[in-house]
Parts: sequence; C-alpha cells; structure tokens
Amino acid sequence: AAAGGEARDDVSAGSSSPRGPRALTAGEITTISGSVSGLAATMAKQPIQRLKWIRQVTPGTTTVPYVHVLRETIKEGGALGLFRGSFAAVCRNVPHSALVYSIYPSAERLALAALPASSSSGSSPSLPASKQSFSTRFVAGYMTLFSATLVTHPLDTMRVRISVTHGHLSVPQVLMNLQRTGQLGSLYHGFGATLVGAGPRGAIGFGIFETLKAIETPEPLRARPALAKFLYGYVAGFCAETMIYPLDTVRRRQQALGDATPLSKRNVFQARTPSLPGATSSSRRRCTPQRPLCVGV
Repeated sequence: AAAGGEARDDVSAGSSSPRGPRALTAGEITTISGSVSGLAATMAKQPIQRLKWIRQVTPGTTTVPYVHVLRETIKEGGALGLFRGSFAAVCRNVPHSALVYSIYPSAERLALAALPASSSSGSSPSLPASKQSFSTRFVAGYMTLFSATLVTHPLDTMRVRISVTHGHLSVPQVLMNLQRTGQLGSLYHGFGATLVGAGPRGAIGFGIFETLKAIETPEPLRARPALAKFLYGYVAGFCAETMIYPLDTVRRRQQALGDATPLSKRNVFQARTPSLPGATSSSRRRCTPQRPLCVGV
C-alpha cells in the first residue's frame, strides 16, 4: 500500500511539473519566416530600389544615368541617403511578405481543387499530380500577390513618395499632409496598374520558383539548399520583373506624383498609350534586376 501511495505521488508530481515550450504551428512559422524575409530583403535592396524609383518618376524621355542619380543622392544625403524611406519600406514589406507566405499555401489548395489533375514527371506519389504542375503554381501565385496587394497598396504608395522626395519626410508627416489637403485617396493612385501587374508578377514568380524547386537539384547545390533557393528565386524574380516592368513604371509615377501627373487621371491601359510623353517609351528603358533579390530571400 505504501509503495502504491508513493507511485501515485510520483505520477501526480510528474503531471504537475511545468511543460516544455509550445511548438510553433505551421502557420506561425510561415508568418514569421515571411516577416523576417521581408525585413532582410527590404534592407538589402533599398539603395537600388530608391535609385530606380527616382529614375522612373523623372519626367521626359531622356535617360538619366544611374551614376548621376547615385552621385546626386550621396551628395545630398550622404551614403545613408541611399536608405531614405527604409522605415516606410519595412512598414509595407514586412506585412506584405507575411501575407504572401501565409496566403500561398491556401491559394495552392484552392488551385488544386479548381484545376484538373495533370500528369507531371517527378511528382510525389503522396500528392496529387497537379501539385507539381506549373499551372497550379501560376494560378496560386496570381491569387496570392493579388490578395496581398489589396491590403498593402497604401503603404506601398507612402514608401515610394518618401523614397523619391528630397528632405526627411516620415510616415506620420506624409499622412498628416494628405489629411490636411484632403488627398488621402491619393494613397490609392496607381492601384489599377498595381493590381494588373501584381497578379502576373506573382504568377510568373511563384510558377517558375516552385517549378525549379521541384526539379532535381544539381549536385553542387545539394549541400547548399539556401543558395539553391536564392538562385531559383533570382531567376524567377528576374523573369517576373522583366515581364511587368512597363506597368511598374506607370504605377510608380502615379504613386509618386499623384495629381501632378496626367497619368493619375487615366486608367492603366490609357496611361501606356504613346499620347502621353514618356508613358511608354520610358516604361522599360529603366528596368533594373532588383526584384529577384526579394524573391530569392
């Protein structure tokens, strides 16, 4: 009886002992990973991002050399001037990346349910055949970027305006200025071009990236999975950015210049017509491969 009592005491003591730390769920891991990747990518590409935007919103059709923009930017604000708008970029990119990483698995499941199964070499026997198809990833990527852009576009407009302006505007200052002038609606300038471009960008980017991941990794990259993902992301981002860059130029001008540009009064298809100086002729000439860095991370 004494032994039984001791055993019961041991069991009760064990049950009352503190448990270990709770394991993160798959959704939490995805959200955290997206936030960290968004932060890292933002800080890594902010300098080239700012130079690109300054060139995109420059009126006229004359090409402004990157060296000239770089020299003027450093002359005005020093080396740290290249990072102007970083805080606004973080405020937009971190939630945007978290949304993208969180939405994509659900979008992929919806795409699997909607698209007919297709045979694909190398697909896992435990997963539907269409799981490995490019069409599934294309549709899922389109839905993902389209949905995330609906939420984060105002933040995107603020970061563009802060990055291309001279001075030291902050996010609260931009909001107060817009409220004082009754132009809060201008935060959605370029919304049409953004939505038209966001879908194809996500579709092409995710489609290529996930398809490359599904292919058997070359021997030199098997021991370096992070490097492999970076390279695949670079290729995917480069292709996606090149395809939608003309739309990106239109929306950046609408976002940065607001009512000061005639583009703000036209929809995305009218804005790309040659009747507007610089609308089409300069839409691709300033293309720079900066997007792949974000996708790779």
